[in-house]
Order: sequence, then structure tokens, then C-alpha cells
Amino acid sequence: MQLRPRHFVLLAVVIGLFVFNIVRHRRQQHQLLLEQQQTQSTATGALAVAWSVYDHAASLRDAPDAQFQAAFAALRSATEADIPNQTPLALSDIRACKTWLYFYRNPEWRANATKHINGCTKYHRDTTA
Repeated sequence: MQLRPRHFVLLAVVIGLFVFNIVRHRRQQHQLLLEQQQTQSTATGALAVAWSVYDHAASLRDAPDAQFQAAFAALRSATEADIPNQTPLALSDIRACKTWLYFYRNPEWRANATKHINGCTKYHRDTTA
């Protein structure tokens, strides 16, 4: 079969549509990720208070045990309280971040927990789950 010019035009249109759909899909995923990060980082009410308590406890993660335990106890009470009007996903994020913060104190888990804690303090969500 010999290819005619119309075949090349049709092939170019098909390849163009394929590339267009890939680019559009990636931009859409990136936009959704940005919206999620903005939604999570602008928490309001009791959840914003819980995240500020988390940030304080995370800043003390290398502090002496007495200092860290006091901050972690405040974090535990802030996250175990009933936080109204919050999705289970938002609550699970802060609880997962709290768990990684607790694991950070164990030297065997420190390297693994560091990236989780950094993501939690930066985005106020468990980004590595």
C-alpha cells in the first residue's frame, strides 16, 4: 500500500490529538494537586489549631525528651478531640502525621520518618501516604 498525502495529514492529526490529550491530562492532574494542597493548607477552626500544635511539636522533635513529650501530649489531646465539620481524610492526615512524628524519636525509624514529617509540616497533610 502506498501512502498518499492525505494519509500523512490524517496521521499528523491523530498524533496531534494524542499529544494534546496527554498534555491536557497532566495539566488537569497538576491543577487538582494544587487545589488539594491549597484546601488542606488553609484549614479552619479546630483543625487549624491542631495543625499549629503539630507544627510546634515537630519543631521540638530533636529537643530533650521532657520538652518533646509535653508538646506531643498537647498534640495528642488536640487530635483526639472531636473536630466538627471535618472530613475523615483531613483527620486521618493529621493523625498519620502524628504517628510519624512519634516514630521519629526511634533511631531506627528516623530516616524514614523525616520525609513524612517534612511533608506534613510543609503541606499540612500526609503527602507520602
